[in-house]
Amino acid sequence: MIKLRFFYKEGCYLCGVTEEMLNGLVEKYDLEIEKTDIESDEELFELYRYDIPVIEFEDGTSLHGRIRGKTLIQKLEELKNKP
Repeated sequence: MIKLRFFYKEGCYLCGVTEEMLNGLVEKYDLEIEKTDIESDEELFELYRYDIPVIEFEDGTSLHGRIRGKTLIQKLEELKNKP
């Protein structure tokens, strides 16, 4: 199982596109997604307001902004094949 955190904001177009990509990959990569609205926490809002959407992976890496499907899949493949 690959666990990740998905930071988003309601009404954000790129967040919606990224969420759709993630939802389409849940079964293939056995994803556990923790969704967090950055507007629910002032610190998160300040941290991510110019970078959303943000996907944080267990290994400490992240993807943000205009996340391309190819880049996301490469990262998930890397994590899936990690010993």
